[in-house]
Amino acid sequence: MDRFDEEGPSGLYDRDREGRPPKIDEEVEQEIERLLEENPAEKGENATRWTTGRIAEHLDRELDVDVHPETVRDALDRLEYSWTRPRRELPPTDPEAYRKRLSAIVEAVAEADKETSVLVEDETILKRFPPLRRMWQPVGDQRAARVPEENNDFTLYGTLDLTSGHTYVEAFEKGRSDYTIEYLESLLEETAGKVLLIWDQATWHTSGQVSEWLDGTDRIETYLLPVRSPEANPMEDLWRELKEQVAACLERSLDALLESCREYFEALSPEQSLRTAGLYLN
Repeated sequence: MDRFDEEGPSGLYDRDREGRPPKIDEEVEQEIERLLEENPAEKGENATRWTTGRIAEHLDRELDVDVHPETVRDALDRLEYSWTRPRRELPPTDPEAYRKRLSAIVEAVAEADKETSVLVEDETILKRFPPLRRMWQPVGDQRAARVPEENNDFTLYGTLDLTSGHTYVEAFEKGRSDYTIEYLESLLEETAGKVLLIWDQATWHTSGQVSEWLDGTDRIETYLLPVRSPEANPMEDLWRELKEQVAACLERSLDALLESCREYFEALSPEQSLRTAGLYLN
């Protein structure tokens, strides 16, 4: 008020003052960014993710900078970092082996005649209590999702016809060689003529029991996808959509969940199947 009386409105503005220098300066921020690019386990930490507490301990130990974890959080906000879930990534594959396998599959599909059913096959596990997904909730009122006493599950075997868009799905207890043979027998009943079957290298696809059964039939010719290549299997896109639309519901019995999965595929038109898998052409 004295400054206002003496200087008028200009006296109300804050004056320059030294104050206490920030503990997390540019050099410390650079160290934080460097840390976030490294694995904490390589620094002797018993963890594979950096938390604000671990970063604060590291700064105190290595740079003699004593800061509270919340101060580290503020610095991370300034540096535009957020605490979010990372993207899963499979181990790298041999690029040449990947190319050769896919080239062989593309060539076989291109040479298949009109009477041959070209199918891609895959399995997925559906749990009674799936991983929690996001939902709309009132602010400050987090809804509860009741956990069942037993989180039982089942495995869906499924195929997509790359030319017609038709799907065939059947449920089993798990992925297993005898179930695979049972599914293939059902698949032969659903198709006519030759079948070109493309699937991954799961053990229940490549086992001696399944190989022996395949040798005993002259209708199915199989091609194995490259290892760790879900992006090359169009059925993965259908599974992803199924889990988003159906399996995310938590308030169902396992039988009701299975029935909902069947209804999903029954309602899925061939055009929708191919479009979901990124294969539909006008």
